[in-house]
Amino acid sequence: MVSFRYSTRLVLVLNNIVIKFPLSKRGYLQGINEQRIWDKYKNIAPLAELKWMWMGVVCQKRYATVDTIPKYKVDNIKQTIPELNFHNCDLHNFENCGSENDKYILLDYGNNPYIASLYKK
Repeated sequence: MVSFRYSTRLVLVLNNIVIKFPLSKRGYLQGINEQRIWDKYKNIAPLAELKWMWMGVVCQKRYATVDTIPKYKVDNIKQTIPELNFHNCDLHNFENCGSENDKYILLDYGNNPYIASLYKK
């Protein structure tokens, strides 16, 4: 089954992967930032596996959806990845998380204070 979602990026959801295509400067910057966060924290944080990134287009492993994300999980992510510990960071949004083997996985980790500030304009 194939499905689509969009905001700053068009997200193509396939059987085993998700491809995020930037639709704006914010989406492009999110892709670049996801690569940076992945490179820095992939071995210590519960991040969706980044398969590749090219020109802001991101390909990640697909995970099962979740209906909620506990506050302590959000707090843990913010403690592990200080770059995501800022006002207006949308980690509490359950659509930004998935699960694998009963573990929460952060799917959307491309935001930062600068990118978040672009949403206000």
